[in-house]
Amino acid sequence: MPPAPPDMRQVRRLLIVKLSSIGDVIHALPFGAALAEAHPGLEISWIVEEMSAPMVAGNPCLKEVIVLPQEWRVARFSAASLRRFLALARSLRERRFDVAVDLQGLSKSALVAWASGAPRRYGWDWLRELAPLLLTRVPRRPESVHIIDQFLDVARFLGAEPGPARFPIHIPDEDHAAAEALLRQVGIPAGAPFMVVNPSSGGGGNKGWGAQRFAALLDALAPEPGLPAVTIGSRADLAEDSALRAACSRPPASLVGRTSLKQLAALLQRAAVHVCGDTGSAHLAAALGTPVVSLFGRSNPARLAPYGWEEFALHHREQCAAACRRFHGSAPVNSRQKCLEPPPRCLAAIPVDEVAHAVRRALSRGRT
Repeated sequence: MPPAPPDMRQVRRLLIVKLSSIGDVIHALPFGAALAEAHPGLEISWIVEEMSAPMVAGNPCLKEVIVLPQEWRVARFSAASLRRFLALARSLRERRFDVAVDLQGLSKSALVAWASGAPRRYGWDWLRELAPLLLTRVPRRPESVHIIDQFLDVARFLGAEPGPARFPIHIPDEDHAAAEALLRQVGIPAGAPFMVVNPSSGGGGNKGWGAQRFAALLDALAPEPGLPAVTIGSRADLAEDSALRAACSRPPASLVGRTSLKQLAALLQRAAVHVCGDTGSAHLAAALGTPVVSLFGRSNPARLAPYGWEEFALHHREQCAAACRRFHGSAPVNSRQKCLEPPPRCLAAIPVDEVAHAVRRALSRGRT
């Protein structure tokens, strides 16, 4: 039996717990926007880790953004971490939240929701680890497959009637100006179309298509008139970016390691198309209305593809149907069966010409 919703007329302060990563935080933005629209007097706070905080900074739907410093991730079970957690709990309880909503569904986020002191604590459909013991689960509708739609089901439970998903991402003028300056530095004038490519392999190499394949893609798209390519990523991606550029017959311009998150948002907002793997920039581009062609391996694209661009989320997950622990949806099949080939077989099976064709189709569809 589904839980009874709270009387939102009696709810003054609500806390959203969505800590990381960048893509995860972007997925939760429509939830906050739907609540703010449904309950104009509601004071909404959002607690987030430092690495993803720029994605909610300046959000007009929020009264406050509470940032967990980087040391939150370090030595979590030490005496110092316990002292930090107790200080966080005191700070949160002083705010007197009426409701806390955990859209992460893990032990760490559920503990933050519990520490807030909110008498009513809810979580979305998929709660893991200790979360079911600390939160009331809000079931999703059967038709809600994408994670954003599942989050919006929680908004419905709290009295909202969401329309099309809205992503209130604030980009300051100075970051727009910085993005324009960076583009000029690499030879792309203001207003000129360009393609943004993120070849990142997701840290462990198991989400990356590979520098050689990205290079072959750029060579295949080189005849496209007036569409120069720009690569992006963090400083951790510099080696992969160098390998891509070395393998290209016409190396792209590189802004890898040169943008803040807000500057990256400004860059993606100007792009004609974004090509990438299963990574945060895919969701940021989609939230800003930029066409996205994404390449998926073990993650389920039906649930995690860039929102609105699901048909351009390419995969060949049938290659690993028996082995991949995530092939059958969100629930693991066997936690020990995890393909770590660089890249995994399902990603390597995506041919260059299929991606090139998808890029041309996305360009013809245009912005959303």
